[in-house]
Amino acid sequence: MYNITLIGTQHRELGKCNSEELYKIVETINPDVIFEELPIRSFDNMYNGNLIDIPVEVMCIKKYLQNNKFEHIPVDSIADPDRSPLEKLMFDKFKRDTEYRKIKNEHNSLIAREGFDYLNSDKCMDLVEKWKLIEKNIVESDKNKDLFHHPHLSFYEDVDNRENVMLQNIYNYSKENQYTQAVFFLGCGHRKSIISKIAEYEKLSTIKLNWTIYGAT
Repeated sequence: MYNITLIGTQHRELGKCNSEELYKIVETINPDVIFEELPIRSFDNMYNGNLIDIPVEVMCIKKYLQNNKFEHIPVDSIADPDRSPLEKLMFDKFKRDTEYRKIKNEHNSLIAREGFDYLNSDKCMDLVEKWKLIEKNIVESDKNKDLFHHPHLSFYEDVDNRENVMLQNIYNYSKENQYTQAVFFLGCGHRKSIISKIAEYEKLSTIKLNWTIYGAT
């Protein structure tokens, strides 16, 4: 009862990171619930709209729905999915940095070559932490430091809040519903912090979930 596997993903297809490969992983787990990094307000449009650019996870779930009966639950909450002009300017600055581009290119190459094995590895977590550190250094060393400090801080505060909401929604659902096997699809950039938060939730929650971290050794 209440077994749940965290699977790190990337929302867009790239090489071996695709819906077919993710489907193969899901098949081996055979979940009766899938928790999605998707806000409730986007849920209907993703599954009933005519969108062209559909996340890998949604494509996988649509395929899995064809032959399996299960619940899929959107657990994300995004206050404002659109980046402010200043935030866009900040991320454009990051993308122009040589070291930042080098790490991102390595990250994308590994995704294409190794797919979900890489996305659920310590190597992936290390690269994510490296580019976050580079972002911080760029902001701190920029002549417009005061201009970019707040949007950079605000962006990661939003990320932190979203992670807390997602976990809270999973635990709330688990208190009110029974299941045997569940999967939680989550972008790889959240993986390190969410693993730490799971440990804290398990200490405090009245309901205990049996978490498996896919790819962990």
